Amino acid sequence: MLARNAHKMMLGLVLSFTLVLGACGNGEKKESEAKSETRVVSTVKGDVEIPVEPRRIVALYYHHILLAMDLKPVGANLTWWGGSPFLAEQEKDLADVGGPPSLEAIVALNPDLIIMNSNNEENYEELAKIAPSILIPYDGSRNAYDDAKLVAEVLGKPDAAESLEKKFNEKAEAARKRIEGKVSEDTTAAIIRIEGKGSQFSVFGDNYGRGGWSIYHGLNLKMPDIIKTELIDSKAQIVQQLSLERLSEYIADADYIFVSNEGEGLDQLQNSEVWKSLPAVKNNKVIELDKTYFFFDPISIEGQLELITDLIASK
Repeated sequence: MLARNAHKMMLGLVLSFTLVLGACGNGEKKESEAKSETRVVSTVKGDVEIPVEPRRIVALYYHHILLAMDLKPVGANLTWWGGSPFLAEQEKDLADVGGPPSLEAIVALNPDLIIMNSNNEENYEELAKIAPSILIPYDGSRNAYDDAKLVAEVLGKPDAAESLEKKFNEKAEAARKRIEGKVSEDTTAAIIRIEGKGSQFSVFGDNYGRGGWSIYHGLNLKMPDIIKTELIDSKAQIVQQLSLERLSEYIADADYIFVSNEGEGLDQLQNSEVWKSLPAVKNNKVIELDKTYFFFDPISIEGQLELITDLIASK
């Protein structure tokens, strides 16, 4: 069974899809025949029959992936995943169905497919009455491109996901060439968040937004050993509520510090002897990132890659 199979749970979907053609008599019109084309997708919620070419998708999650694959949904949960500066243009015409989603708003959009993750599982039965609904279970160990492969597999378009990752890798190669001389294969970087007025701090890994994927997998900057051990090897991806003294243990060996400043903390740190003693601070290699860098979808990751490359090149 899928729910008991660790590999299938990782995928969140069964690996096989079946094309189902509605029974058509010789006298039926081609239009009716086209409308009857569906595929059966086996999911954690059982087999779901969906259109081969859905035209009116409501994405309660993963709308950013659909946009990256040039498949614009008719509605999305922008309350949860809206606001990335890199998605603003694509999102401007999307209907926001809210979060928690409004069933009335979804019905009004007349969807032929609903895609969601575990956040909406409690509403699954109601949503499935509106339109065929696909639940892709959340898994924090997956990255944006893993998620893209799952969505593309549901839609029968695996090449679309492969193209996204290929595009990122090509842009990353060009970005690395731009900062040759600024960084080396041994250059290290840390990503932190300053909260409030600088009394508490967090450190992030490579798959928790804030530009992490672009920094570590695009530009290939290294993590200080303590970050790799405590955030990546442990799969934690984040440590929180650190004091400045404890934070300094994580970032003392970082050549670059990327700061997600969500308060007035960075200004407050300028007079701290602990902060001023850090090599990245001494060498003017502290780069502030707007908190909108939280997003970790394919479009935002590409935008972050370009902007972060510009910031490093200017140092």
